[in-house]
Amino acid sequence: MKHFDVVVCGGGIAGVAASLAAARRGRKTLLVEKQSVLGGLATSGLIYIYLPISDNQDHVIASSITEELLLKCQEYGPFSLAEKWGGSASSFPGNARNSYLCCFSPAGYMLTLEKLVRESGVELLLETTVTGVRCDEKNFLREIEIFCGYEKENISADAFVDATGGAFVLRMAGEKVFPEVNYNNPWILEMNASCSHIYPFTGELHVQPLKKPEINGSMEQVLSTLELQEFIRRQYKVIRSYYDAMGPEERKTSYPVHLPMMPQTRKIARIDALAEIKTGEAGLYVEESIGVAADWRKSAPAWETPYGALLPRKTGNALAAGRCINSSGDAWEIFRVIPAAAMTGEAAGVAAAMSSEQNRSPAAIPVSALQHELRKTGGIMHIRNGYPFKNKGAE
Repeated sequence: MKHFDVVVCGGGIAGVAASLAAARRGRKTLLVEKQSVLGGLATSGLIYIYLPISDNQDHVIASSITEELLLKCQEYGPFSLAEKWGGSASSFPGNARNSYLCCFSPAGYMLTLEKLVRESGVELLLETTVTGVRCDEKNFLREIEIFCGYEKENISADAFVDATGGAFVLRMAGEKVFPEVNYNNPWILEMNASCSHIYPFTGELHVQPLKKPEINGSMEQVLSTLELQEFIRRQYKVIRSYYDAMGPEERKTSYPVHLPMMPQTRKIARIDALAEIKTGEAGLYVEESIGVAADWRKSAPAWETPYGALLPRKTGNALAAGRCINSSGDAWEIFRVIPAAAMTGEAAGVAAAMSSEQNRSPAAIPVSALQHELRKTGGIMHIRNGYPFKNKGAE
């Protein structure tokens, strides 16, 4: 049986950040992803926009790996940062905003993320599914069972990070989760000769979010097989109805180029963690914060992130990262997006590495020690530590 210091399950943005953080501390790190590409909903779901890492005061409030992944998303594609944030005066229209954000090519970003992970020394298993877990009598996660091709294998580790988007590994370990309403609003990559859109690539190519209220509806949760299959069926129905409304001739100049390769479920499950980020906590100082997330929807205060929101109640050597941390209500809208996933992923990866180094559970790591390690690579723990872009510096 192979043993690793840290195993990260899920290769979305949170999982990539977690694996980079652990490997860069010298830990033997494995990243397991069920698809053949990295990026999760950001790339396979054609989400296309790395949302802001600046707050409503024009301060940078997320740095380190979160900022690195923002800058790297420009590598293979037509987009660049706005001039205000270090880009060019001719920045692509999709980026003509005041916030520190950037659009990207989903396929191009897949290439970048895979390169980053491998160059950091992470062992990467793509097209590999976690099919089971084994916990000991003290509720420590000791092994995961993985399946690739026709082979099954058991993997053990000192510490695990669940970055699956739906807390799938922690649920298998017996953790309680809470679901949320999901709207069927798929994004597609489309050719359309006559469409002027806010999400352009080049010429006639753009990303098209499809909103059809008469079809979309909502579901209370997507936790079961039947619920998930129904959500996927409705996703196809939404896309077909959009093109069925066109005439045969129009469909020759307006047609899909690429569909999302995964269900676009924004909120699947959040864990019942040691702390919860709740509605109304924007702008509040949190002593045990391990990072800051911007409100991507409007000019509003940012949110601090208590370490306990990453810590499951029962599983002693595991953490959550990304969309499945314990953020509820309006807070879930803030913490489900790309920059927050990167920020919580890095914190989880560093904490998992420290857990392995010190031979103690993530919950036993003093938050002050974790904050110190995150600051060493430029991490920003509190809103008040944000800084103007031109005067960038360590906290």
